[in-house]
Amino acid sequence: MKNIKAWLDQHQEDLIIAVLHIVAWGLYLSFINLTFLGNRFSTEFSVWYIISVAIVDMSVFYYLYSIGIPKLLMNQKVRMLIGLIVLILAIYPFLVFLTNAALAHFFPADITPIAALEKARFWTAYGVRVLSCLFVVMMAGIGKFTFDWFKNLRIRRELENQNLTSELAFLKSQINPHFLFNTLNNIHTLAYKKADGAPESIMKLSELMRYMIYDSNTELVPLKKELQYLQSFIDLQELRFKAKGIVSFRVEGNISEKHIAPLILFPFVENAFKHGAQLNRPDAIQVQLRVEDDLVYEVRNGVVERNDAQQKDSVGGIGMGNIRRRLELIYPSGFDLDVEQNGLHFNIKLTIRNHG
Repeated sequence: MKNIKAWLDQHQEDLIIAVLHIVAWGLYLSFINLTFLGNRFSTEFSVWYIISVAIVDMSVFYYLYSIGIPKLLMNQKVRMLIGLIVLILAIYPFLVFLTNAALAHFFPADITPIAALEKARFWTAYGVRVLSCLFVVMMAGIGKFTFDWFKNLRIRRELENQNLTSELAFLKSQINPHFLFNTLNNIHTLAYKKADGAPESIMKLSELMRYMIYDSNTELVPLKKELQYLQSFIDLQELRFKAKGIVSFRVEGNISEKHIAPLILFPFVENAFKHGAQLNRPDAIQVQLRVEDDLVYEVRNGVVERNDAQQKDSVGGIGMGNIRRRLELIYPSGFDLDVEQNGLHFNIKLTIRNHG
């Protein structure tokens, strides 16, 4: 059963195209039967006449659809394609004549009225056959261009999705070395000073890296798990500064059923520690998360006066530019990110609308 389902999923597009072809030919041949044959001929003759029309028309259609049009257009031989169509228009009436001759041998009573009419009005009959062939040729061209257009559109969308996925994976991977570089420097400082917090820092880093490498390798993670990761990061930083309560972390609302893209909240707090001022005092960084229909996340920290180059780095930084692009990819038109420096304070406010 799984193999059948996998096969159907793999060939879904081909099956849809095949069904459309069958339905189109069914309608076309039914139209011929109703308008031309009706009840004027024997049932057996009508069946064989429809079969002969199907053989001739399908041969012309699928030759152009599968071979003629793709091959000549691929080589940009438009003149040769036009010449081929003209040739088919010239040959098609004689193919119909041959099928009628075969039918006349087996169904003389049925074919005689048609043959007599065509003999009396030769050019009219010839023109009808040319128009019939032209219709088949047009359907081959329209069908080929239409199906190829949808196929190319699907391929473009798949490529765009692959590119977005690759870009998102690249942006996400940038977080790991950036964070790891900073944290290893902090642990090195603790180890150099032979601080008691060095072993605990290493354990905290191990837990964080496990989350970043394995647990966050999905599109969405439980918000509760993301906040646990964020709290572990804060604990690690407080070990570095040898101070408790540096971060005032408040959560409002029910987070138990909520999910979020992994590592979205983390870079803002990381930037607050990287560029913040007076981080050795309580509530130096204020973090607030409100969860209702929308998710509202705010981070506020003090900053020191810097020159223009330093200020640009403190506002942008690797994490800030990275996170803005990730938000654009994951929540297109579904988020607001306000970044503001007010006096000696730096504030960010992230709103994810209709957050699930």
